[in-house]
Amino acid sequence: MSGVLPKGFEDLETLVSQWACATERERNAVRRSAEMADLEAYYQTVLPRMEAVMEYLAGQPPVNPPDDAARLAELGLMFVEVASSVEFYREADVPAGFSAERFIIHT
Repeated sequence: MSGVLPKGFEDLETLVSQWACATERERNAVRRSAEMADLEAYYQTVLPRMEAVMEYLAGQPPVNPPDDAARLAELGLMFVEVASSVEFYREADVPAGFSAERFIIHT
């Protein structure tokens, strides 16, 4: 799977197939359908790498980045999606929230 992420991020490549999602809707669906143990494992794996992820992405073009940088950005965005479940809610979905299927994201 080498080359899926930029050099220096090979340790995160095993996460790409499950956690790198191109859209907010996809990230939200993955988070809501995941087991809490999987969310926590993802969070604990990516947390120590987030500073390096952000530093790397700061040097990339914000529009049309290389594919490997785009996948790294997707992992970073998923981290943001997962963080609230791990840090605050302690469950995959927002407790007492309205159905996520009702939330329409317009692009």
